[in-house]
Amino acid sequence: MADDNTNGSNPKVSSPAANALVYITLICFLVLGLIAGWRSRRNAGLFLKALRSQSVWALTLNFLAVNVGSGIFFTLPQVGTIAGITGVFAYAFASGAPLFVFAIVGPAFRKRNSSQWSMTNFIMERFGRPLHILYGIVSTLFVGLYLVSELTTIYSVFDLLTPLHPLVPMIVICVVTTIYTAFGGVFASLITDAVQCVLILVLIVIAAIVVGVSVRPTREDIERVGLIKPTKMGGELFVILPLAIAFSNMYHQGFWQRTFASRSDRDLRWATFIGFWLVFTVTALIGMAGPLAAWAGTWSPESDIPGSSAFFTIIASLPGWVSGLTLVLTTSLSCCAIDTCQTAMFASLYDLVEQRVNVWTVRATVVLLNIPVIILAMRAPDILQVYLLADLLACATILPVLSGLIRRLDFIHWVDAFVGCFGGIIAVGSFGQVYLGNRYDGWRLLLLDGGLYVKDERVLGAFCFAPLGSVVFMFFFSALRVGVCKLLGLRQFRYADPETSTEVGTISSTLPGDDEENEHKSVDSMHCKQDVSVA
Repeated sequence: MADDNTNGSNPKVSSPAANALVYITLICFLVLGLIAGWRSRRNAGLFLKALRSQSVWALTLNFLAVNVGSGIFFTLPQVGTIAGITGVFAYAFASGAPLFVFAIVGPAFRKRNSSQWSMTNFIMERFGRPLHILYGIVSTLFVGLYLVSELTTIYSVFDLLTPLHPLVPMIVICVVTTIYTAFGGVFASLITDAVQCVLILVLIVIAAIVVGVSVRPTREDIERVGLIKPTKMGGELFVILPLAIAFSNMYHQGFWQRTFASRSDRDLRWATFIGFWLVFTVTALIGMAGPLAAWAGTWSPESDIPGSSAFFTIIASLPGWVSGLTLVLTTSLSCCAIDTCQTAMFASLYDLVEQRVNVWTVRATVVLLNIPVIILAMRAPDILQVYLLADLLACATILPVLSGLIRRLDFIHWVDAFVGCFGGIIAVGSFGQVYLGNRYDGWRLLLLDGGLYVKDERVLGAFCFAPLGSVVFMFFFSALRVGVCKLLGLRQFRYADPETSTEVGTISSTLPGDDEENEHKSVDSMHCKQDVSVA
C-alpha cells in the first residue's frame, strides 16, 4: 500500500492506495448520509432542526465531532513545541470546557423562549432585525473561516502524505458532504457525525498504540529538550484559549443545533460532561505529538520544519500503513467538520433571510460560497491565525447578544447591544494603542498579525479587554439612553416574552419607530416559526 521510504522526504502513500483509501471512505460516508437523509428529507422538523432527537451517547459523539477537525494535526502539536506540556493541556482543556457553557445556556434558552429553535430566531424576537442581521453575518463569516482552515488542512495533509494534487480530493470531500447535507439536512449531519466519530476514536487509539510502541525517547532526551516544566506562555493559554473558544462557539450554529437536538436538559448535561473528557483526551493525545517529536529527534527548533508539522515528522518515521491510517483519519475528521459547517452556514443564512426564501435557493448559496472558500484555502493561510481572528471577533461581540437570555437585563435595548458589540472591537484597539505606545501597531492588534505566541501580553490583553469592553460600552450606553428618555419624558423600554405576555403593547418603546416594529413583531415571529416544505 505504501512506499518503503521512512525519512519523510517523499510521500508515504502511493497514488493508487491514496485514491482507494480516500474514495472508499467517502463513498461509505455518502451512503450513510443518504440513508440518514431518507428519514429527514420530507420532514421539515428533522431537516431544519432535529429538535430533541439525540440521546446522550449520540449527542456526546456529535459534540466531539463539532469540536475536532483535521486542523488539530497542525495547531495542537505546534502548541506543544512552543509552550510544552502546559500548553498542550491548556489547549485540550480549552477545547472541551466550553461545552459546559451550552449545558447552562441551553436550558436557559429553552426556559426563556421554548418556541424558538435557533439563536438567530431568538435574537430576532428579543432584539429585532438590526442585531439579527449582525449576528447572522458574523455567524456566516465565522463558519466560513472555519471552512477555510479545515480545507487548508486537507490541502496540506494530502500534499504531505500523497503524490496526489490536493485540490481534487478537497473538492470531492466538499461535494460529498454537500450532497448528503442537502439531501438530509441537520439530521443527516448528526447521524453521520456520530458514526464518523466512532471510526475516528478507533483510529486514534490504534495510532496512539503504534506511536507509543515505536517512539520511545530516553529520559536524557526529554531532560535535554525540556518542554516539561510549566511556562509563562502555557499559563497565559489557560486564560486566552478558554475565552477565545467559549465565545467563538456561541457563533457556531453547529453547537446550537446539537444543543437543541438533545432529548432533555439532563441528556444535554451528561453529553457535555462525557463530551468534555472525550474532547480533552483526543486533543491532548494529538497535542503531545509536538513534545514527543522534539524528544524523539524527528523535529527540532533548529530545523527548517515548522512546529505545526511535528505530528507528520513522527508519522514519517513509522511504517507506511500508518500514513494510510492517517489519511483515512484526516478524511473522517474533515467530513465531520465540513458537513457541520455546511449545515451551520445553511442555518445562519436561512435565519438571516427570516426563512422567507426558498430552501433550495439557500442550499445553492451555500454551494456557491464553497468556491471562494476553496480558493482561499489553496493560498494556505496560517490555520491558527484564521482561528484567532474568528475567536477575537467573537469575544468582542457575543456578550451583548447573550444578555438577551437574562431576564434581569430585559431593559437592554437592541441599540445598547449593538453599541456593545462595536465597543468590544474599540476596546481591543484602544488597549493596543496604550499598551504598544502607538496608534498604528495598537489598532493592528485587531488582526493579531503577530500570532498567538508572542513574548509580551498583547494577545492576553486583547482577549480580556474584548469581552470586558463590550459589556462596559453596552451598560454605559444603556444608562445614557435611560437618562435621556427620563429627561425627555419618554417611556422606558422593557422586553416582555411573547409566551408570557398576552399583549404586544406591553413591549414599550424608547426610540422612534420601535412601537411600529413591535406591532409587527408577533406577526413576523409567527411567520418565522412555520415549518417549510423541503420536498
